[in-house]
Amino acid sequence: MHWADRIAKELIEKNPNKEEYVCAAGISPSGSVHIGNFRDIATSLYVVKALERQGKKARLLFSWDEFDRLRKVPSNIAKIAPDFDKYLGMPYAMIPDPHGVCASYAEYNEKEFEKSLEEMDIHPDYRYQAKNYTAGKYTEGIIFALKHRKEIYDVLMKYKTQDSDEGERESYSPVNVYCDNCMKDTTVVTSVSDDGEQLSYRCKCCGNEKTVNVRDYHLIKLVWKVDWPMRWGVEGVDFEPGGIDHAAASGSYVVASDIAKSILGVTPPSFQGYGWLSIAGMGDMHSSTGNNITPEEILKVYEPDMVRWLFAKYAPTDGFSFNFDDTIIRHYSEFDKNLELYKKGELDEYNTAVYDMCLIDGKNTRSKVPFGVLASVSTIVDFNPQSVKEILAKVGVEFAEEDKSRLLRVKNWITKYQPSKLYKLLSEKNVEYYATMDEEEKQVTAKLAEYLENNAEIYEKDVQQYLYSIINDETLTKKENIARQQKFFKVFYNLLFGTDMGPRLYLFLAAIDKQKLIPLLKF
Repeated sequence: MHWADRIAKELIEKNPNKEEYVCAAGISPSGSVHIGNFRDIATSLYVVKALERQGKKARLLFSWDEFDRLRKVPSNIAKIAPDFDKYLGMPYAMIPDPHGVCASYAEYNEKEFEKSLEEMDIHPDYRYQAKNYTAGKYTEGIIFALKHRKEIYDVLMKYKTQDSDEGERESYSPVNVYCDNCMKDTTVVTSVSDDGEQLSYRCKCCGNEKTVNVRDYHLIKLVWKVDWPMRWGVEGVDFEPGGIDHAAASGSYVVASDIAKSILGVTPPSFQGYGWLSIAGMGDMHSSTGNNITPEEILKVYEPDMVRWLFAKYAPTDGFSFNFDDTIIRHYSEFDKNLELYKKGELDEYNTAVYDMCLIDGKNTRSKVPFGVLASVSTIVDFNPQSVKEILAKVGVEFAEEDKSRLLRVKNWITKYQPSKLYKLLSEKNVEYYATMDEEEKQVTAKLAEYLENNAEIYEKDVQQYLYSIINDETLTKKENIARQQKFFKVFYNLLFGTDMGPRLYLFLAAIDKQKLIPLLKF
């Protein structure tokens, strides 16, 4: 059973008569949202899909925690706005966009991520928490929490190592207040009325002191471990994932669940912790530091279906990495291979569920030209679609209009991440290298040139067989012949490209105009 189907089954068993199940996710737009954050929404997305597969109505709810404070200036923002630290302590939604594009810093990061979700055909029910808070949607919840602030303090202290302090308990307040003068949360709540309707604060930044009516002052936000369960109740959330740290013995989910049940009278949603993602060579990503790769960047090299496939394939607890080395070719190959099996109904139960949930266009998705094949030939013609089409036609591979998007991703991958694969045929003979070759290498090269010259039609399989026939030695072991193949391929690559490596040789020799190759191989 697929991991999302298992969670969906548990949700139905827990609450079998619910009309619509709500699966939530949420991200704080502290910077450009990275691909690791995508796991939050992807986990809930697939539980929604699984519920629908089981005949239930379900909704994907996504919250932008844009009323949180700016805690740290990301390194990429500091470069374009050196004085951005003046906004520390202000809510993301009330900070100007340093790019000068959107109404706020929050909106810029939100729209960037939402655009990627759109490309992956993901359409959540969005909640913008700054708007909800400033519109007074959570006023009753804030007042209730203020009235029960001491009980909340007692619950929080259950998960602390230090003993509770009566003076601290008396002064505790479960809210952050933004100063209406400097808009920062550098405030101290100095008093709260018994009914929770009124509070006083003093701002440590600008010195502003004020007593406000909570129903009218909409710059008050509940602290995270109270805010989270309050919203569970307001939105009727049935399921919400989170980082594995949230599920620790004193993690946010555990504490919030206790507050939900014992203070708010709210049933906590089912929870699924998920592992962290990384980019090979970068380690863990963090929006607040600017050390990240966004979904937008991933989508420049991975197709939308494939991004959805990777997140559906791995259980939330399994960590995995996005790689920009040759692993991407393996990913595409595995995806394409299993897609064909899926269309034939030959996949196992788990992977059938994966494709049921990840494909945007369903079973009618056309088989595309393999990523590795495109990578082998496209650099020679500067990624020109028409030239690629003509080359592939020579080896019996159809290149259609829908293959152009994959070709573009090949181009993005090679030019940005694998520039060493930008193979270009030499404009003249590599005489200098030829002088270093031994007699056998020269003889084999002459045979290859003669073969290309004497055969009008050349096919990839025929080239492969011919190369093995002139390279392999029947008196040697398989391992020794593999070494010979590597040796001679290096020779051919140097004569053609001036490098030790090159594109897939059989395909290349069969597809490229022979008249461009022969002059480089004849001496």
